[in-house]
Amino acid sequence: MRLSEASGRRDTQALLPVTQAMELRNRDYHVERPLMNQQQLEELGHQTSATRTYQWRTWFQCSRARARALLFQYLPVLSWLPRYPLRDWLLGDLLAGLSVAIMQLPQGLAYALLAGLPPVFGLYSSFYPVFVYFLFGTSRHISVVLEVCSLLPQSVVGTVVTALVSGVVLVLLKLLSDKLHRYLPMPIPGELLTLIGATGISYGVGLKSKFGVDVVGDIPAGLVPPAAPNPQLFASLVGYAFTIAVVGFAIAISLGKIFALRHGYRVDSNQELVALGLSNLIGGIFQCFPVSCSMSRSLVQEGSGGNTQVAGAVSSLFILIIIVKLGELFRDLPKAVLAAAIIVNLKGMLKQFTDIPSLWKSNRMDLLIWLVTFVATILLNLDIGLAIAVVFSLLLVVFRTQLPHYSVLGQVPDTDIYQDVAEYSEAREVPGVKVFRSSATMYFANAELYSDALKKRCGVDVDHLISKKKKWLRKQEQKLKRMQKTLQKQTASSEGTSVSVQVNTIITDVESNNVDDSMARASAGNELEDTTASGQEDAKAANGSTLKALGLPQPHFHSLVLDLGALSFVDTVCIKSLKNIFRDFREIEVEVYMAACHAPVVSQLEAGHFFDASITKQHLFASVHDAVLFALQHPRSSPASPVLTTKL
Repeated sequence: MRLSEASGRRDTQALLPVTQAMELRNRDYHVERPLMNQQQLEELGHQTSATRTYQWRTWFQCSRARARALLFQYLPVLSWLPRYPLRDWLLGDLLAGLSVAIMQLPQGLAYALLAGLPPVFGLYSSFYPVFVYFLFGTSRHISVVLEVCSLLPQSVVGTVVTALVSGVVLVLLKLLSDKLHRYLPMPIPGELLTLIGATGISYGVGLKSKFGVDVVGDIPAGLVPPAAPNPQLFASLVGYAFTIAVVGFAIAISLGKIFALRHGYRVDSNQELVALGLSNLIGGIFQCFPVSCSMSRSLVQEGSGGNTQVAGAVSSLFILIIIVKLGELFRDLPKAVLAAAIIVNLKGMLKQFTDIPSLWKSNRMDLLIWLVTFVATILLNLDIGLAIAVVFSLLLVVFRTQLPHYSVLGQVPDTDIYQDVAEYSEAREVPGVKVFRSSATMYFANAELYSDALKKRCGVDVDHLISKKKKWLRKQEQKLKRMQKTLQKQTASSEGTSVSVQVNTIITDVESNNVDDSMARASAGNELEDTTASGQEDAKAANGSTLKALGLPQPHFHSLVLDLGALSFVDTVCIKSLKNIFRDFREIEVEVYMAACHAPVVSQLEAGHFFDASITKQHLFASVHDAVLFALQHPRSSPASPVLTTKL
């Protein structure tokens, strides 16, 4: 009995999602509301202009609460450290800090040698900036490290052998650590074990005296006093400093946001820039290298249980102990071992080449940026290559906005949804109404392309029809001028004045397409019945100034709806292009409507004086469906205030 009840309960649970899906499938979606244009929408929603606030006014406000907020904003450690959960996070942060410090010690020594400086400066750079970031940073998991770029020193045979052996040992230790990481509380400190072993072997065998292997040498104990940088070097280093700052901040904020999303907290980009700037500024006073963050150490800090920047403070204090007391123990450490550690740690950078196949499949534009950045940096240097990459990325953005996806929309049956008829086989164009949409905003760089694509997708040669119509009107004007001269010759001087005035009126009215009224006034002359009778016959021809009367092909639609939901802003070129679209399509007897404009875009249209007597807010609708319904109920008619209902 219990078994049958359990099985029945499981069957019910299995059928529940199916039942819910059927209910959703059979559930109708009914909405009944008035058909709304923009003017009616503003009246119904009681639109009011948003109160404009000036951010700079708050900068000069002073209060206790504001001072406290500014202090916590620029010194984040004061906000999270008092609420630090010791029982939950302290052990993890201690282990993470120790793990990072074990990695930081050999890498700091190695990067100093890579820059051609004494190893102790690498230790300084592993202490001061890390501790400053602990005070000012907002990311809990990234680990701040050095960023240097120089040439490796020349090597001898003993140095090469030492580097190869050290590299192989270090690779084996890293592979072993990756294989056993599930069973270890912290990664195997491969760099530290390699350094300790190499130092012992070098001391015991005498690598420097017997084989000429360069060693680190004396490492002075203690900290150096602060010193102001040499201002004469600013001019020669400002370009490199800017490049390092941009690259370092990009790496730091990218890693920071990755860890923040993974662990559910927020990283303040502005404060991160402040933290990195202060870390480098204070570090520069104490003769440190530029710093950013390291992916490998950040992953180690996260994987070994680190929860906050307390781990960074622990690692910096561990480095401080080495600087003060234990630095002299690494006097016989071969420099080749440090070089091997650098090369092995480049494995992650070299692995980025594996991104090429995935980028080729996912986003080829990003792949193009990747390749341009790589080639420019390799061939032209880091700063110039970075500048080229940034400029190329901006140009690519402009290029992509000039090649958006233009589409003619059709209505999905029995819905108010409109989709591209080329992509949705069931979407059908509404008879008599053409709906056009662009996937990108329209501005000065692509406004002309938008107009050309619109005319092409509509299937009508708009420019040709307008040209033919204007040509016919010019011929009619010339004909009326000849008629004027004939009338002047056949009438007396007193009557000629009256006829001249009447014919001039005809010419003016023809230019404004008001031929009916002009012919009515021209027929008022009693003494020129025969002449005006022939003029009326011409007027009947002039009355056929429509495309049909002219023998020109008529558009198969009477209304055009522009879906402007993709517009995020408008400029003067966009406004002029929209006005030209209204003018051109009205010339070929097609009324134009707009739909789905966002409120900021409508405000910009108003500021740009887009709306006037011929184009009002009654031509702008809340949705594409509203515009289509109005166009169907008002073919070739100017929009009045409609009181209609849309049913979905």
